[in-house]
Amino acid sequence: MMVAGGRAGGVAAGPEANPSLRRRLPLYPCQFLCAMAIVSLGPLLDPMMRDLGISLARGGLISAGLFLGNVSGIVVLNTAMARVPAKWVLAGGAALQGAALILAAAVAWGLGSLLVIYLLVGFGGALLNATCWMWISTHVKENRAAAALHMILFFALAMISVPLIIGLALDAGATWRWVLVVEGGLAWLVALSLALAPLADIAGRRNVRLSHFREVVRFDSKLIVGMMGAGFFYVGAEMTLNVWLPKFQIDTFGAGGAWASFAVTLFWVGLIVGRLIVMGLTRRFSPSRLLLVCTCAMAVFTVAIALAPSQVVSLVFAVGAGLGASASYGIIGSYAGRFPGWQSAVASSLFILSGGVGSITFPYLMGPLAHSAGFRMALAMIAVPAVVCALFSLLIRARSGEARAS
Repeated sequence: MMVAGGRAGGVAAGPEANPSLRRRLPLYPCQFLCAMAIVSLGPLLDPMMRDLGISLARGGLISAGLFLGNVSGIVVLNTAMARVPAKWVLAGGAALQGAALILAAAVAWGLGSLLVIYLLVGFGGALLNATCWMWISTHVKENRAAAALHMILFFALAMISVPLIIGLALDAGATWRWVLVVEGGLAWLVALSLALAPLADIAGRRNVRLSHFREVVRFDSKLIVGMMGAGFFYVGAEMTLNVWLPKFQIDTFGAGGAWASFAVTLFWVGLIVGRLIVMGLTRRFSPSRLLLVCTCAMAVFTVAIALAPSQVVSLVFAVGAGLGASASYGIIGSYAGRFPGWQSAVASSLFILSGGVGSITFPYLMGPLAHSAGFRMALAMIAVPAVVCALFSLLIRARSGEARAS
């Protein structure tokens, strides 16, 4: 295993094949913060739009701002921050996210200001998420898919708990601005704990240049294309559900804030249960085969949500969609470890970058599509990127050698 070599804030990684839970512990609250900022948009979207006078057709621009910030953060992290130790990247990302959330609560007066501030929220979240995945790709060498799924269980924990808490708070009279203040304060607490906690650095990081991308592509062009394509379509589909499911429940079934937010909670209940199941299945079935099955199931249940005759049935199908989505992100990201040395970190960042672009694209398109074709048709169309992701899983399977091994 490569270790951090004498940079401030880095801790030697030790000789074990995989780092212990204690060494990985700082990654988990970072995943929680990333998810918190993302999933909050779903429950808060309707009150934000009503308070600031934002039309349905333009509602997707708020999430586009968040995810554009994600993409910008990934680019800056990989091209200009190689000399910054991993723990300080994480602490800085948490501090920036917290400051931006509080700023949004204090000064946002319209769509434009909210979009700009959410760029900063997304930028901080990208520093957190991309660094976590770089760390896992570099330090974990045995059963990487299970380790990746274990880490993002904390992402899923936020996705389950935060929508329900926000929905209850909104029904109790809290405003979206106060919700953001609380989230910002939590992010600052995590930033302080990260600054005090030891964390092994990511040895051999470089500021990425075009030549580095060429080296990754030369090593296995089809595998990196498969990862990026699957990431673009899967993350785009998942984030569209996260952002728009509560608004769909409100506009289609007349749900209140708590019940509308509960749709995202149920989606992530299915997702986290599915990840727990898949963690065991990774030892019996190839990851690419699990990815194919999961994305196809996600497509089927997404259409079922859109066509459900009642809110109760729609909520039940949300659990099924979560089960279908469960393994995809962790499995796709785990293939970055098949690239040697520092290339694994570049491959991981390319995967996250492609997912970020998908997150900008598909949630934004949902607004105009729902405005013109209706919410049911718009939600059903999320099945399309899920199916395309399933097709990319076949390319990943062929390039990884799993097809020959089975």
